[in-house]
Amino acid sequence: MPFKIQYKFEDDPKIHYCVVTYEQYQNFCELPVIQDCKIVKENQTNTKKNLDEIQRALDLAYKKDTSHIRKLSENYS
Repeated sequence: MPFKIQYKFEDDPKIHYCVVTYEQYQNFCELPVIQDCKIVKENQTNTKKNLDEIQRALDLAYKKDTSHIRKLSENYS
């Protein structure tokens, strides 16, 4: 079941949103560049393609490339 999350980067005052699985939400929370991350809405719909894109962004963020993860919220604002 996907969740809409709200997250904020340490170096950016803007609040971002996207829809992720619970496992992806947990991964967001563990990223060192994320200052705050919380679930704001449950039972959201999302496509496998979008979830795969989010996973790719998380994988890149763990490698210290945050450009893709910053763009995720553009689709959910």
